[in-house]
Amino acid sequence: MKHFTKLLLAALYISTLALTGCFHIIEEASFKSNGSGSYKMTLDLSSVKGMVDMLKSMSEEGKDQGGEKDASDEAPDMGGAPDTDISKMASEMSQVAQSLKGIAGLTNVQEIYDTTTFTFGYAFDFTDVAALNKAMKTINKEKYENDVEEVFRFKNGNFERLDVGDIGAEMKKSMAKSEETEGAPDMEMFKSFFGDMSYKQVYHFPDATVKKSSNPLSQISGDGRTVTIMLKPFDEEMMKDNPKVGTSVKLK
Repeated sequence: MKHFTKLLLAALYISTLALTGCFHIIEEASFKSNGSGSYKMTLDLSSVKGMVDMLKSMSEEGKDQGGEKDASDEAPDMGGAPDTDISKMASEMSQVAQSLKGIAGLTNVQEIYDTTTFTFGYAFDFTDVAALNKAMKTINKEKYENDVEEVFRFKNGNFERLDVGDIGAEMKKSMAKSEETEGAPDMEMFKSFFGDMSYKQVYHFPDATVKKSSNPLSQISGDGRTVTIMLKPFDEEMMKDNPKVGTSVKLK
């Protein structure tokens, strides 16, 4: 997964072709009172599907008519073209599941690879938070080459999501590095175009009620059992407040 963030840049480029910045990353976890639960990470590229299908169709029509095909005719193929960046990105996202299989305390590990909705990712159940943190350590090391020992805490009626493993920050860091090379995408262009791109965290507590969440971006559901935090890494107004992914939640 060393090139995962580069592949995310490819997804952003495809979004540019589709004239939309609606590119979403969703982290969702559920925690029962005994510390067990489930976790899912998805990459939603549904907004670019129409453009990808159109480019692919145009490429196929050109071949049928015997026209010459060049790099500009290539459409990202989500159905089995391993040499395209978008295909590699989706495959690497879903194949995280393979790295998680065998970790003690994880069960029902699944790949999410839906070419109908252009949604990709992975999901699993965990027996306790220690097992969840082992999974997060593996994921962070493979995707971002970061050694993160602990991401979540859940004890004595308190939940904490530490301020580490910020996907949006990792993407921006990769963009900054790529901008230094010739032909790299312009950071300012991405900032303006992808202002609506989101990284959403959703935390469910089916056995408890949320009393308070420390992150100012927190939204608590009407039944008090879910906390949602939405960050937009390229929204300059939001970034002025230096938003964080971390939060401490008091439960009752």
